[in-house]
Amino acid sequence: MGKKSEKLSIRERKFIKGLAAGLTPTEAMRQAGYSEATSIAKAGLKVKESRVQASIQEMMEKRGLTKDKLLDKLNEGLDATKVISANVVATGGEGMADAHGTTKDFIEVPDFMARHKYVDTSLKLGDHYPTEKVEHSGGVEITVTKKVVAIGAKD
Repeated sequence: MGKKSEKLSIRERKFIKGLAAGLTPTEAMRQAGYSEATSIAKAGLKVKESRVQASIQEMMEKRGLTKDKLLDKLNEGLDATKVISANVVATGGEGMADAHGTTKDFIEVPDFMARHKYVDTSLKLGDHYPTEKVEHSGGVEITVTKKVVAIGAKD
């Protein structure tokens, strides 16, 4: 990570504080006092700077959020389940003497929405796709990929 001798600027510290508060990198840069153009163009790069990453990692570890702990929780989330109510129906009432053939019960099922969120988070942490969203209006379509930004007219 970054060298200990490299100090963060005041704006960088404000940027990291904004990230910690849940702002997107672009919003955190704006709030830290960077220009609108710089916030839009360089937010993704700023968050990946080694000394910014080192500072974020240090903050997390001070609060007990080690990489191992986060990975354990992420792994748990990939197996998320939820409890739902269900009508249990048995033909002829087999095994349901007290229920008279149909009963309400609660069953545990996979929670695919929660699992999707954990997969999404895993992909973001693994840097498998960009996390910045580009807002636009009018007749221009902007496509952002990891290494290419294409701007063209909408069909």
